[in-house]
Amino acid sequence: MPRWLILPAVLVVLGLLGLGGLMLYKGASPSEVASLLVSDAVVQLREEMRPARPDEPRVLVLALDGVGAREFRDAVGSGAMPQVAGLLGAEVDGEGGLYEHGLAPDGVWSILPSTTYAAWTAVYTGAGVGESGVPGNEWFDRESMSFVAPAPVSVTEHTDAVRVYSDSLMHRWMAVPTVFERADVRSYVTLAAQYRGADLLVRPDAGTFADLVSSFAAGAAVGEPDMETYTALDMDAINGTLDAIEEHGLADLQVVYFAGVDLFTHVAEAAIPDQKRYLSEVVDPAIGRLLGAYRDRGALESTYVIFVSDHGHTPSLADERHALGTGGEGEPADALEALGFRVRSFELDTDDEAYQAVFAYQGALAYVHLADRSTCPEPGDRCDWRAPPRFDEDVLAAVRAFDAAGRSGAGAWKLEGAIDLIFARESRGVEPAGPFQVWDGETLVPVGAYLAANPRPDLVDLERRLEALGAGRYGHRSGDVMLLSRYREEDPITDRYYFSAVYRSWHGSPSRQDSEILFALARPASTGAELRARMHAAVGETPSQLDVTPLILDLLGR
Repeated sequence: MPRWLILPAVLVVLGLLGLGGLMLYKGASPSEVASLLVSDAVVQLREEMRPARPDEPRVLVLALDGVGAREFRDAVGSGAMPQVAGLLGAEVDGEGGLYEHGLAPDGVWSILPSTTYAAWTAVYTGAGVGESGVPGNEWFDRESMSFVAPAPVSVTEHTDAVRVYSDSLMHRWMAVPTVFERADVRSYVTLAAQYRGADLLVRPDAGTFADLVSSFAAGAAVGEPDMETYTALDMDAINGTLDAIEEHGLADLQVVYFAGVDLFTHVAEAAIPDQKRYLSEVVDPAIGRLLGAYRDRGALESTYVIFVSDHGHTPSLADERHALGTGGEGEPADALEALGFRVRSFELDTDDEAYQAVFAYQGALAYVHLADRSTCPEPGDRCDWRAPPRFDEDVLAAVRAFDAAGRSGAGAWKLEGAIDLIFARESRGVEPAGPFQVWDGETLVPVGAYLAANPRPDLVDLERRLEALGAGRYGHRSGDVMLLSRYREEDPITDRYYFSAVYRSWHGSPSRQDSEILFALARPASTGAELRARMHAAVGETPSQLDVTPLILDLLGR
């Protein structure tokens, strides 16, 4: 996720010119587009907002990017988040995450990859990657030969990140309806990218973004980051939300996305302790102000409050040896180039269409897309990307090259000791994809069979989550070969590697630290036991990230 922060310079210009909101709502009629209300922070997405339902339940979703379940419960239990603790009430002894007026259970898992855009799309649609069409922070689409990067990781251009707000980029790629479309109630969204179907959007403040650019451009490698810059992002978001409530009244469904906590954690000197400090000093007071607005309007007691996150964070070393990037020697692409593959340049848009392989980075995971090289053998030949690559000559050849690099550094010295597992499958081109299999050193075997012979309890629910990632109509967007870097919580930090530029923490893996998410429910007028029964009745006793949308719809009576 982190590189999208450099985008705001362009967004600032769009905002100052008053152009950004004019293209926001894909699917709106010309009259609706012409009448969009555009300000520094608030965009009315519908010419006439849906009427609120004053006598029906309301739902408030507090989306905390990058905050794991353990980190949240620790912050609440230690007194670092008194506003949230006051909402939840006292913890019930021996009940595993049950509170007087809420619950925050352990063991709720994200989808794969446990990274921002794929995971938040799952939250707001209830669909996994193979169905939703959004496989990560960046991806390659074989059907259109498009490289898409709403949160660029391997590329440096930020055009797509700008288009998230200026041209509803995510709405064009999400293949399933959002919770806002399905609920069909008055909905306000603050900062979240998946706002299709909402009535009102609170977007980033232009001035705050300008400060954020200069702060984040230094990256994780230069000193201690200025927390005030990230604080300003979240405070402006809360201010815009409160302004929207003051002007338009309460929504039936309100989403408030705290992006700053994740962005700060990526670059903070001590990722997890500094995240707790951010939760205490920034997020908790902001939530208190928001809850106060509901309380002042007599609505807090009856409002269901959902806390949810997209992933956790695993600390990493901020150096070039552990960052498997794109610009130096011995990087992942070198393994394929040594085999003769022409690798697509690490650019958002390129005039050269003669490539035979494409990388897309997701932190602990990297997707590798391959062409049938027999259709484009000569330099300058354009490959037929709608057709699948050959299994032996292209897919297995790439797998063996990565395996050799991971074992000995052959062809790409930085990969030596850095690869945990290699997944691949027999590609079907643009047709619905099948599940990934895992390379056992000699051949590809089903994930279940591999795990039976090589237990990996550290990779949580791997078989099911991999199937949801790779299989389905849009499963091809997660690549033909997929690399999992060595990035386990159990390993010393010196043995953790990640696909991106240099940062102090990352995510994307199937490990518990990356994958255990916050999914909590609170309501002052209900007991924790009542809320637990309500959640279990709506989504079952083992909820996952895919159950957030179904729970919201149930609470709204939709």
